[in-house]
Amino acid sequence: MKIPRPAKRLRGFTLIELLVVIAIIAILIALLLPAVQQAREAARRSQCKNNLKQIGLAFQNYHDTFNMFPPGYVDERGSGGTLADNEGHWAWSTMILPYLDQAPLYNQMNPGPITPSTALNDAAIRTSMQQPRAAFRCPSDTGPALNGNAGQEIQADSGTNFGLPVSNYIASNNNRTLRQSRSSNGANGGSGATGAFWRDSNLRFRDITDGASNTILVGERSYKVGTVDFYAGTLYAAREYGGTNGPEQASGNQGLIAIFGGSTYSINPTNPSNVATRQTYSSQHTGGAHFGLGDGAVRFISENINLNTDDAVNSTLESLIGVADGQILGEF
Repeated sequence: MKIPRPAKRLRGFTLIELLVVIAIIAILIALLLPAVQQAREAARRSQCKNNLKQIGLAFQNYHDTFNMFPPGYVDERGSGGTLADNEGHWAWSTMILPYLDQAPLYNQMNPGPITPSTALNDAAIRTSMQQPRAAFRCPSDTGPALNGNAGQEIQADSGTNFGLPVSNYIASNNNRTLRQSRSSNGANGGSGATGAFWRDSNLRFRDITDGASNTILVGERSYKVGTVDFYAGTLYAAREYGGTNGPEQASGNQGLIAIFGGSTYSINPTNPSNVATRQTYSSQHTGGAHFGLGDGAVRFISENINLNTDDAVNSTLESLIGVADGQILGEF
């Protein structure tokens, strides 16, 4: 006869042991989370770089087809013509759509025969134009899908203003305030654009006498810098404005700022947002921004790159923007 034994009492976790386990798990999460976030940002940064690479290839393919880079924007006023304030001019981003696998969209928009304002008047075309385009967005940017900033909306023929998709990539225009016309001597940004793109521009590789590998064609602009809105850029069109800030003016800001960039201020400026600071380049990447060069390379350029804001062209960022300033570049 077996003598029954008392059941063995199973020992559970004590409260202290449970708290220790929870603390260890919390520490592991705290250690791993920054690494996960860094890995995600590295992936976003890589995608942003690839976007600029594709835009650079589109520029080169456009040049192969037409023996010039696309115009910065097309003056839709024509010879002696006019546009009402807020109507649009087709911009460089429209011209390269066929080279970014977007030929159907380009054909639907029909640039040339019709203006952006006429295109926006058509509900079907407007719906297509207002679709966000991942090829023009940095994945790290947190801005809205459409640019509803009053200075960057385009007015349809009906008189209604419409926002177009936000673009984080803007073309190089000048080493000073944005300008609609080309510089008279290729170097002085006070007299006109020294960069690769301007109104009805027709730049060729042979015109980039500073060397394609030493010349910026396109760079990043963030929708926000810190907590301040900089509004990034806008796809497809630049806004007409008959005052002192429109594409028809020698030193246009509100119209040109949607599609062009310059070096009025440093990369990722800390100054409060205004028309001047918003003309420069910026990103959500720590320490600088990506830029596409004339040879198709994409470089991450430090926000601490040498920049002087006096009247002379005597700093690295200014020289990178100019296509024919004759300056000798240092390291960047």
